[in-house]
Amino acid sequence: MQQIINFLIKYRNLLLYLSLLLIALVFTVQSHSYHRNSFVHSTGNITGSFLSSRSGIYDYLNLKEENDKLRKENAMLRMKALVTADTLLGDETTFLFSEDVPYRVFPSRVIKNDYSKRDNFITLDIGIDQGIEPDMGVVTTNGILGIIDISSNRFSRVISILNSEISLNAQIKGSNVIGSLTWDGNDPYMMSLVDVPRLAKVTKGDTIVTGRQSSTFPPDILIGTIRDAQLVENGSRYKIDVALFNDMTDIGTAYVIKSRDVKPLQIIDTLTINVNE
Repeated sequence: MQQIINFLIKYRNLLLYLSLLLIALVFTVQSHSYHRNSFVHSTGNITGSFLSSRSGIYDYLNLKEENDKLRKENAMLRMKALVTADTLLGDETTFLFSEDVPYRVFPSRVIKNDYSKRDNFITLDIGIDQGIEPDMGVVTTNGILGIIDISSNRFSRVISILNSEISLNAQIKGSNVIGSLTWDGNDPYMMSLVDVPRLAKVTKGDTIVTGRQSSTFPPDILIGTIRDAQLVENGSRYKIDVALFNDMTDIGTAYVIKSRDVKPLQIIDTLTINVNE
């Protein structure tokens, strides 16, 4: 208490000056409209700047939550972009792709991505708790990524398309020309479409998409473009170099595609995976 009294005595002149100054400012603002409006305007600017800064801080702190919302919205947009019709199954709205096969799309983050090995795998941050199961297709906004291999409660492992043991059904967009998409273990930006008949029309720059015989991916999911084509096996078939749309060395967000109520498709060479760890 004595320290407070000593402080007041020591700075009594300054405190008296500040008190009188404050009183004078209050009277000036109250008695003159110009000064009152200027004061209100200045106070509003200061308050607005403070609120804007506070909002920016809150936005930064909530960035993860906002990113999760954006991933979910992107998944819905991705699903609608591929949809050809829609239907209502019970109380749940779903979407139908071609051949009346409904699919759901689950957004996820890539937490591990291998691309420099011969047989590469990718790890996602969703798993059994979200309904993820083996053999589900995985895509990005630029094209296919791989196929779910193993799932735990919270994580899933994906067989990357950059895996020498994977073979996917693919076709030249706008045609019925199909082949098997494979990877030779070298260039992470290139794959090969093999077993394409010699009589097929193959043009550099044509787009390669998932085939309609695939039981894992909806048809017409982007894969890449034809970079080059060579006749092999004594000129009976083409081996086509495909430049991938996906940059497999830089993947952040992925979408797992789940087929629902689809009847088993008895098709030869639709999808073959032999993984030897």
